[in-house]
Amino acid sequence: MIRLKSVSKIYPNGARALFNVNLEIAKGEFVFLVGPSGAGKSTLIKLLYREEIATRGQVIIDKVNLMRLKPRQIPLLRRKMGIIFQDFKLLPKKTAFENVAFAQQVLGKNKKEIIDNTLKTLELVGLSKKKDSYPLELSGGEQQRVCIARALVNKPSLLIADEPTGNLDMDTAQEIMEIIDKINKLGTTVVMATHALHIVDQMKKRIIRVEEGKIVADSKEEAFIN
Repeated sequence: MIRLKSVSKIYPNGARALFNVNLEIAKGEFVFLVGPSGAGKSTLIKLLYREEIATRGQVIIDKVNLMRLKPRQIPLLRRKMGIIFQDFKLLPKKTAFENVAFAQQVLGKNKKEIIDNTLKTLELVGLSKKKDSYPLELSGGEQQRVCIARALVNKPSLLIADEPTGNLDMDTAQEIMEIIDKINKLGTTVVMATHALHIVDQMKKRIIRVEEGKIVADSKEEAFIN
């Protein structure tokens, strides 16, 4: 589903974020990206949804070379993805229901479909009773659940998460990971960057370690982290 071929990323100030990265992720996989701050994890994540463009190499998703996309084609790419951020990025003046519904409104879906999809997705993440609450009325964990619902409501084939548990306590982070694991088991490919090695160790998924812009380990065994 995802292929990175000899990918390097150098920023205009000369900082090298990635160097000659080769990576393949199959449809339905759950992959953790781990490594120290500044290793290149977030840059790699941003390449997947074309927030950043590789300096060299190819980034291919579902046989589409992202390097060749025109600006007008980028929204079409992102419609096939769900993206979860550490800092939530919720619309503060919209309720949980409205935040999730808005993700469908921009695609022009009809009202009944929007209502049905939103209610089902909020139920999936355990927020049916908080659908009329605004972001500031929700806990951090509940806000992140809204983000997950928003990312999932359009049934993406790929879920991308950049430190989705970074601002959460351990118990809440565990609950969020259980939801993401459930989504993966339903068939969605998951790529998640994280510093939370205790979660990585518990989940028993494929782990890719990034250091100084390079992939230094890629294994389904967690032993190399310790």
